[in-house]
Amino acid sequence: MASSPPPPGSLDLLERRRAPYAGPLAAIAGDLLARFQPAGDRPVLEIGAGAGQLRGWLPPPLRARIVHSEPSDAATRAVRARAADATVVRATAEALPFAARSCGAVLGLCVFDAVTDTQAAATEIARVLPPGGRFVHLLDMATLLEQPFEKLAGSGLVPIPNVFGDPGDHDWPLDIVLLERDWLENLLRFAAAAGHPFAAAFTPIFAPFLAAPFDADAASGAFKAIAGSGDRRRTLAALLTSASRLSVAEGHRAVEPLPFHSGRYLQSLLGASFAAAGFAIELSEIVARAIRRPAADDEKALRYRSLCLGHERLESELPRRLLAAVREPPSDGDILVEAGVFAFIARRLG
Repeated sequence: MASSPPPPGSLDLLERRRAPYAGPLAAIAGDLLARFQPAGDRPVLEIGAGAGQLRGWLPPPLRARIVHSEPSDAATRAVRARAADATVVRATAEALPFAARSCGAVLGLCVFDAVTDTQAAATEIARVLPPGGRFVHLLDMATLLEQPFEKLAGSGLVPIPNVFGDPGDHDWPLDIVLLERDWLENLLRFAAAAGHPFAAAFTPIFAPFLAAPFDADAASGAFKAIAGSGDRRRTLAALLTSASRLSVAEGHRAVEPLPFHSGRYLQSLLGASFAAAGFAIELSEIVARAIRRPAADDEKALRYRSLCLGHERLESELPRRLLAAVREPPSDGDILVEAGVFAFIARRLG
C-alpha cells in the first residue's frame, strides 16, 4: 500500500503553524544531522518531502546533496516553487527509484504517521542504504490517528482528546485519553433517560466510535471536531464529568480514563519496524530547543509559546514546565519560543 498524499491545503496550514517556531526547529534539525551524519558522499534522500519545509532547515552542505521524493504531484510542484534548483522525484516511501545502497542517508519530516505499511517502507529504506547509513525521522506535529484508532476500536476503547489537563505537563504530550466503549454506550443511554444534556450534545459525535463496522476516517473526523474547538472541549469535560458523577450516584460503575500518547504509539511502531528491517536504533526521544527573540506584533501579550508534537501553548507567563532547560527568562519585549520534536534515528546494520 502506498503512502497517503497530504490533504489539499494541509501543507500551507502546516507551514503557517510552524512559522513562529522556525528558529528552534532548524536548530534541532541542524544539531541532529551534525551529530548523526550521512555515510560517505552519496546523495541524501528525503522521503515524503511535502512542500519542502525540511529543506530550509538543513545546513547548506547537506542541502546541496539532497534529493527530494514525494508521491503527490501538487507537493512536488510546491518543492520546485520553493527552490528552483531542487532535485525532486515522484515516489512513495514503499517504492523508491534508487539503486541498492546508493543513498548516504534517508530523511523524513512527519512521514511515517502517513505511511500505511510501515514495515514495507522500512524494508525499502534499508535497501537503498549501505551498512552504516542512517534514517533520520523528525515529527514536530501531531500524528495521524486512523491506524491507532483502528487498533483501539478492536480493543473496545474509545479515544477522546485530553480535556482534563494540560497535555504539556508530561514528557510526551498526553493528547488522548481512552474510555471503555461499553461504559460510554451505557453512560450515553443513562444520560438520555435522565434528560442529561451530555446525551444530546455528544451522542452524534461519538456515533462513529460506537458504530459497527468501525470507520477510522469518520472516527478521526469526530475526534478532530472536539479537539479543534475550545468550547467543545470545555463542554465535553464538564458534561462527561457531570453525567459520570450522576450515574455513579445511581449505582453505575465508575471508570477512570486511560492515558494514551499518540507520539509514543508512533515510537513503538517505528522501533519495531526498523529493528525488523535490520537497523540499530540510535535515538528515539523528544528533542527540544528554546530561543529568545523579539515578540512579533501579534505576540505582544505573550512571554512564551511552544509547539510539541502538534500541541501548542501560548502563555502570558512562563509555564511551570518547560520543554528545554532555560537559564534566563525572556526580557521585556522578548518571547521565549520552544519546539519539541520526536527524533527517531536508526543505523543500517551490515
